Amino acid sequence: MKDKVEEVDDKMNGKENYSLLLKKILYLLLEKKIKPGEFWELYRENNNDFEKTFKLLKKYRNLKLNITDTKIGSDSEKDFSSNNNYPYLAGYRRVMEGLHGKEFEVLTFEDEKYPPLLRLIYYPPLLLFYKGGKIKESRFNLAIVGTRKCSPYGAEVAKYMSRELSRIGVTIVSGLASGIDSYAHKEAIKEKGGSIGVLGCGIDVIYPEENRSLYEEMIGNGSLVSEFFPGMPPLKSNFPLRNRIISGLCHGVIVIEATEKSGAIITCDHALNQNREVFAVPGSIFSSRSRGCHRLIREGAKLVQDVDDVLEEFSHLFAPEKKLEDEGEKGKAGEKTFTNSASNSCSNLPGLCNGSLAGGATNSTTFSLLFKKLGKEHKKVYDALGCKAMNLEEIVGFTKLEVKRVVGILSDLELENLIEESSFNRYRKLV
Repeated sequence: MKDKVEEVDDKMNGKENYSLLLKKILYLLLEKKIKPGEFWELYRENNNDFEKTFKLLKKYRNLKLNITDTKIGSDSEKDFSSNNNYPYLAGYRRVMEGLHGKEFEVLTFEDEKYPPLLRLIYYPPLLLFYKGGKIKESRFNLAIVGTRKCSPYGAEVAKYMSRELSRIGVTIVSGLASGIDSYAHKEAIKEKGGSIGVLGCGIDVIYPEENRSLYEEMIGNGSLVSEFFPGMPPLKSNFPLRNRIISGLCHGVIVIEATEKSGAIITCDHALNQNREVFAVPGSIFSSRSRGCHRLIREGAKLVQDVDDVLEEFSHLFAPEKKLEDEGEKGKAGEKTFTNSASNSCSNLPGLCNGSLAGGATNSTTFSLLFKKLGKEHKKVYDALGCKAMNLEEIVGFTKLEVKRVVGILSDLELENLIEESSFNRYRKLV
């Protein structure tokens, strides 16, 4: 006679071959009530051997509860899944039916597409439920977090930071809460980088309700992710756990308006423990919303006044894409040019300025040929520019060339689609 779990699997009509690893993890979490911390401690003690850890956890939990299990040590799917325990069966059925119905997808911690940075934190989620493909595709993530009750100033800063970072290919991560989170998500999904929302509830639960439309829009140019099982309500205790994933997915965290005791500060604590960068935007000395940011700055967080203040901290993570190629000698690497100007920090991140990260969609061969054709003065003007638009006066100041000459060079570069005039007499790099 088939057991209840096999009956659930049969209802899937055999169309999906869900991994045995997934089912074993569900068994540990749902039936054995193993906490992720317990799993990771034993997993590391056993040289990252899942099967050995799995068997030991079965035995450990049964001994702790003073029960016996004649199936301990068996590797068969039937042995560990044969269980009529209602809570376990209900949870198992909800996950499997959700996967089969394409309501959501799931990554196990051993999946190739599991976010590599997240895997490095001390207690990464064993399972990551998600909607939208960005979680598997994003290459460089930054978190933007802050208060739910933000000021108009905070809202504008969140929109500006998110928009400009996403425009150059950075994926923005936040918690899909009201306030700063919402403004960050809404701007990011309009641009190339997109956004990832980390939920403090089940992947099928919309919270807060005011973000229902944003929840749906995020799937188009982003992802929604959660470590909590489908149906889990937004319990208060879930959010500190959620915050470690926000920081864990990212190279750095930007805080925009936060009280001294807030979720954003908890996220920063996680970021520091995970060896991630922390940035803070200053605000009014008269506002309680600024006290958390000001405390972070006093304690060593980098003060942020514009996007370049953030980007210049990550120039070492990007490979040079500018290549000087002689005819018939492809692949000869050129030298990367750095300047001391914060306005030029994007020129230290070749590949970002065209909306993708190094090694992305840029046609480096085409760029190399164009760059080779440029004269010395043209290269000087090009290297003076960054992703942040500069006005004509600033460019003349950096290059020490005559205004008339600079104007002519800017026109040439614009015709080659290497730069753009973003507004009157303000120019920025395209590649």
